Amino acid sequence: MKKSRVSNTAQVNLLMLADLGIEEAVAFQSVLGFPRTLLNVLSHIPMADLLPECIALISEVLYERTNQLIAEQDNPLILDLACGYSPRVLRFCDPDHVYIGVDLPDVAEHLRHHIHHLVGSKAYMHNHYYSADLTKYDELEELISSMNSPETIITQALLTYLTLEQKELLMDQLKELLAKSGGCWIIPDAEPDRLLPEVFEAVLGRNALAIYNQVIGMLDAIIQRDRSANGWQSLDEIVSALETNGFKVTKVPLYTDTLQLRSLDRLSEDCRARIIENWKYTSSLIVEVR
Repeated sequence: MKKSRVSNTAQVNLLMLADLGIEEAVAFQSVLGFPRTLLNVLSHIPMADLLPECIALISEVLYERTNQLIAEQDNPLILDLACGYSPRVLRFCDPDHVYIGVDLPDVAEHLRHHIHHLVGSKAYMHNHYYSADLTKYDELEELISSMNSPETIITQALLTYLTLEQKELLMDQLKELLAKSGGCWIIPDAEPDRLLPEVFEAVLGRNALAIYNQVIGMLDAIIQRDRSANGWQSLDEIVSALETNGFKVTKVPLYTDTLQLRSLDRLSEDCRARIIENWKYTSSLIVEVR
């Protein structure tokens, strides 16, 4: 099946989680079998041998902290927008939760094709995937209109890909959904201007910013992203946009001491301490309608 360029980043994210030995990610990767050569795409960048450590740190903290926040909110419906190949369905595949992953057709169809192998005996009828282009009003509206119970909406990495106009459209639609059915919207990566650069600096040290800019430039080319069309690149911008449009925004730390992250164990004690200190003062957001 032909894959979009954006889905390549979703595959890498799954590979990172599986490489860390996270059980449900290992199970997903064993079925989907993505080639590990995807991890070599940045091999000619300086210090490329350390880049997987950087990516693994980001992948794991966002995955695990989001799961933690979902459990704390404990809404019956989990709506994972731009879900990629996240194995989150296995964390919340039980009679008390409905997990719905939404992504572009190539990703959603791939997951639907393998759902029984991915989920196995836990393949409840309500665990499934939808195809939708979240930049198109009619597709997003059709998706939203089908939801009718309190939900936890997740947008991990999604805001990074959208233009300012598309972000405003998404915000209006999610406001309508939450006003109708209740629940919350979790934005785990609410400080995109800090998260990656600070990890690069802690792991790579000198010249980290130059290497970071090279990596981001390559990723922009791969996914055909025009960064000049994006807004909301800082926490203040995101919070201001949400509050101006009638949302209540609660800031919570990206990292808590209850997280047991395997990626941190690969680092030196000093490096680990710097990253944890940064993450404790990096925010994720829980967003509700006033």
